[in-house]
Amino acid sequence: CLSTAHRQTASIPLAVLRRLPILGKLSDELLTRTMSASRLVHFRKRATVLLKGQALDHLAILISGRLQVIDHLANGQEIGLNIIQPGNFFGELAVIDRQPRSATLIALSPAMVIQVPGNVARQLFYEHAPVAEAMMKHFAQMIRRSNELRALLALPNSFQRVFALLDHIKEKTASGTLVIAELPTHQEIAIMANTSRETVTRALSILSNGKIISKQNRQLLIQNPAALHQLASGAPIPDRKRE
Repeated sequence: CLSTAHRQTASIPLAVLRRLPILGKLSDELLTRTMSASRLVHFRKRATVLLKGQALDHLAILISGRLQVIDHLANGQEIGLNIIQPGNFFGELAVIDRQPRSATLIALSPAMVIQVPGNVARQLFYEHAPVAEAMMKHFAQMIRRSNELRALLALPNSFQRVFALLDHIKEKTASGTLVIAELPTHQEIAIMANTSRETVTRALSILSNGKIISKQNRQLLIQNPAALHQLASGAPIPDRKRE
C-alpha cells in the first residue's frame, strides 16, 4: 500500500542484478528492458507487502530485508509458512495463473523489492529457456519444501517442531559449515512452528546447553548437525521436564 511503501523506477547496479534469480539469466539488453519496465519499492518494518486475496499482477524480487509469509487457520490463528530472504522472489504463482495472492507477506525489517510487471515476467517465463528451466527447478524445490514443512507442522510435540524447523531451514556455507544465517526472532520461529515463544526460548536453550548450536549475532551455527537431526526425528530431549 502507498502509505507504507515508496515506489520509484528500478535503478540498481548491474553487478547486483546479475546475482539475482531470473534477472541474472538475461542478456544485458533484455535485462535493461526488463528493469526499465519495473519498479523499486521500499517497505517499512511491519508493513504489509502483500495481502492474501489481492489481485496484483507482478513478480517481486527481494533485494534487501526479510519477509514473513503468513496465513490464518479457520479459527483465526496465525501461522508462519516461510521467511523470504534477500535474493529470492515471490508472486510467481499469481503471475502464471493470474489468480489472487495465496498468502500475506509482512516485512520483518525495512525491505526493498523489485516489482516486474506480470506481462513482462510471463514473457520471460515462456520465451527464454534459461528462465523457464530456473522456474521449473524453483517449483520442484518449493513443492519438496512445502511437503517437508507440512510434515513438520503435523508433529505432536512442540519442542520437536522447533528442532525440526531449525533442521529444515539450516543452510550449508561455501566452507561446508551448517548455519542459519539470519536467525528469525523467537516469536517468528514460534509462528512458523505453531507453538509459543516461551517454548522456542526453552528449545534453543536446550540446544545451546547441549553444545548443539551456538549463536553469533544473528547467525546460528549448527555445531552438531547429527544431534539436531536426531532431536528433530523424535529422540528423547535431555534435561527437560515433561510437558
